[in-house]
Amino acid sequence: MPRPDPVPPERDAKGRETHPAWGLIGASRVSAGGRGATLFDSDIRHQHYVVVRLRRASRKRDLGHDWKSGEKELIEVSMSEAQWASFVSTMNVGDGVPCTIDWIEREWMPGVEYEPRLAESMEEVSNAAEKAIEEIQTAFATYNEHRTAANRRSLEATIRNAAPNMNYAAKTLSEHAENVVQRARADIEAMVVSKAEQLGIEPGDVAATRLLENPERGGEEGDDRA
Repeated sequence: MPRPDPVPPERDAKGRETHPAWGLIGASRVSAGGRGATLFDSDIRHQHYVVVRLRRASRKRDLGHDWKSGEKELIEVSMSEAQWASFVSTMNVGDGVPCTIDWIEREWMPGVEYEPRLAESMEEVSNAAEKAIEEIQTAFATYNEHRTAANRRSLEATIRNAAPNMNYAAKTLSEHAENVVQRARADIEAMVVSKAEQLGIEPGDVAATRLLENPERGGEEGDDRA
């Protein structure tokens, strides 16, 4: 479907201009209460995450400036710190970065249940191992009953294929676990940087690290432990 031709903005009696294509987009870092927020495609709960809102925009000319205001809210989505970092730094990869849709035009979406995918990967590895053992036992029993060359070749092929199948499942689990660790590390680093900015210190400083761990003790005199 072709895009409609450009149209001029509409202006009301107070000089406020609106246009169907005008919008304002903003991001906020928020804190979650309780056990933390659950987000799509994330295996951990999040005490801090990023909220992105898209609104329609209006414009009014006054005192030599264009004053832009947010109007109707269109959509709000939430992302983990790692998802946000990927979103702003990675382009033209797949269909996009996972996010959690909170609401569309103020119609709230159902919440996301906490269902870590790591558990499913672990179950797949366990199932792959059990299946490989069952296939070997079946082939071995068949060969014991009928010790033919064909049955022996079938047994050898079953044993030969068992290792690659289990290795593939284990590799998938390892990659998933590594991704979980990397995403958790990204969230922790973002939290440390944010806290350091609030305290006016460098996140990599040893004393700063102690302050982040215990702000009440970090500034005590005579505390010069490394």
